[in-house]
Amino acid sequence: MTTVQPSSTATEEAPANHSLLKKGGQDDQLMRAYQKVERKLDAMMGAHLSDIIECKVKAGVGEAAKLSFADWLSAQASPSVYLKFHLGAAEGAILVRIARTFLSASVDCFFGGQFDGQAFVAGDLKASEIAMIDRLAGSISTVLTGAWSVLCETPVRYCGCYVGADEVELELDNETVLVSAGSVTLSGHQIAAMDIVQTLDGLMAIEPQLNRPHQKATDEIDPVWKADLRESVEQIYLPVRSVLGRPTMRLSELSRLAVGDILPVAPTDNVPLIIGDRVFAHGSIGEQNGGVAFQIKTFL
Repeated sequence: MTTVQPSSTATEEAPANHSLLKKGGQDDQLMRAYQKVERKLDAMMGAHLSDIIECKVKAGVGEAAKLSFADWLSAQASPSVYLKFHLGAAEGAILVRIARTFLSASVDCFFGGQFDGQAFVAGDLKASEIAMIDRLAGSISTVLTGAWSVLCETPVRYCGCYVGADEVELELDNETVLVSAGSVTLSGHQIAAMDIVQTLDGLMAIEPQLNRPHQKATDEIDPVWKADLRESVEQIYLPVRSVLGRPTMRLSELSRLAVGDILPVAPTDNVPLIIGDRVFAHGSIGEQNGGVAFQIKTFL
């Protein structure tokens, strides 16, 4: 029996595999680039969570594993909430799973308590937990924005929260995701606190920004232009003044002032020299060539 191989010109094509999944592929740089984001996440997370929870938090973010999104989601057995973020205007989402245990412990520590290693997390979210979700979302958004800044200056915005795995809905062209597990230590107890799920769709959306050629020539300063600019700036006139004193007088005294009256000014060696609206230096008033002069003693 002869087996007929499908023609390369067939109208129905098989789905293309992105070369991110192929070690040494043309776009393998995308995976290496995302590892920079992971390292920045690991460096930033602890300090930002400490500020939000208002207690010392030790956090770490591990290296991402490539998984099927459906497989990862179906494996989530512990109660969790899922925060959804978007990187700039890109369609690909970033999902952050927050364990209810960590959420409850964060609330306890925020209100001055201690986490004893156990937390009761059954039932609906409490008002305090909902408020903590908003605080955590803002902090994680800042961390994600800072981490992604190593690749592109694009803000990461918080889009909402799913209160269970069965509510999570993501429209993905590619089911592959990168999952970075985050652990947190609170009151001496370690918690598997979160997973940061980066969709492959999101990475593919920002890939053109990574491959943009550097235009070094435009960053170089024309030395002729620089010299002309400096010469022009040096010709600018600025108002320079000094204030000998700032006496205060009652309104009754001011109303009796007349031509010829003398207002005493106390001598000082700390007269300000003011350029525009800023104090530039301090000095003293003296005489030079029969005229009043200002001697600079200190610059600010």
